Amino acid sequence: MNLSAMARSKRTIILSAASICMCILLATANLFQSSWDSTIVFQSIESTSNHFRPSSRNTKDVEVLLPPCIDKVLTKSSRRREGNLTFANRHQFPKCEYAPIEEGGTVPVIFIVNGRSGSDVTWATLSTLAGNVSPIGEHTGENRVKAMDFLGSMTEEEGAWWVKEHLCQFTHYQCRAPLAAFKWKPFVDSWSLPAAQGILKQIASFDQPKIKVIFMTRNPLDVLISKAKYKKQNKRNRIEAHCQLGDEECIRKQKKMGTGISLPTENLLNNLEDSFAAFNNFTDTLEEMNIGHVKTTYEDLYNRDDAEEWMKIFKYLGRGPSKNLTMENVTAAFALAPTFQKNHSESLANYAKVRDLLSGGKYEELLH
Repeated sequence: MNLSAMARSKRTIILSAASICMCILLATANLFQSSWDSTIVFQSIESTSNHFRPSSRNTKDVEVLLPPCIDKVLTKSSRRREGNLTFANRHQFPKCEYAPIEEGGTVPVIFIVNGRSGSDVTWATLSTLAGNVSPIGEHTGENRVKAMDFLGSMTEEEGAWWVKEHLCQFTHYQCRAPLAAFKWKPFVDSWSLPAAQGILKQIASFDQPKIKVIFMTRNPLDVLISKAKYKKQNKRNRIEAHCQLGDEECIRKQKKMGTGISLPTENLLNNLEDSFAAFNNFTDTLEEMNIGHVKTTYEDLYNRDDAEEWMKIFKYLGRGPSKNLTMENVTAAFALAPTFQKNHSESLANYAKVRDLLSGGKYEELLH
């Protein structure tokens, strides 16, 4: 081999070695960049996919946030116990932050109300008039047993975390609605559980944003009559919990079931006493813990000629019409039909006995 050929061969070897080194450097840089971008890629993918899976990756450098809108709430509730996101594994999921209320973010609301008190039609009307109807569910338990089971499964710390996280997830789930709420049916025994106390303390202290609370009551005599109506059901005569406007067959069945009711009177006075004691207990707790709330009644919402009570609630929520609202506007927003008999003489088969029992006493004013 001559000198010229040897020189060319040496240059070829040097260039090949340089190319190999450059490839190694580029591969290393790409690998580093890939690991750096993994968090960003994860965040980008998760922003378009609303089903999250726990991750073991380190999130200390870049915090991953829940997308503005999701199609599934990951926290559990009394009705949906299979929630993947729990207090124990919360660090493995994207962080949920409430959208700023002053920028039009969905307002988180807890509706504290007993059963058979008109909560479904009330919430549907409130959310409709606020701009976009949103659902409401009994997330802490639809009855005493389920409430004790659900709330009893959490500590005070877990309860405090749950209400903040669950409502936050729910506002993202209802991201296009002005209001997002769940119903809390209060029962005296479950109200005092550690988790319930944790929830109440969180509501009192959390302010990013403030969680709004609506506390609604209804004439307890009407509540007892409504419960008795549904107890009349059997396999051959069943009725829906609510009737849609225009569903004449459903309305007919409801009104038929709502007449001829025999209300037990043996413990009626004690039951009414317990109802008012519970109302006072719940009210005292909200006030003693400095929990901001608006208190209303079924009667003030539905038995008045003006819409002042509705506007009071909208003003408190900061959403919906807080002035110039009429009852015509309110009734036009109803999605559910009223089916309760206005007079006890029409609904009760033993009206005279109930009337005689209550007349002259402190509960006489409950009759109508």
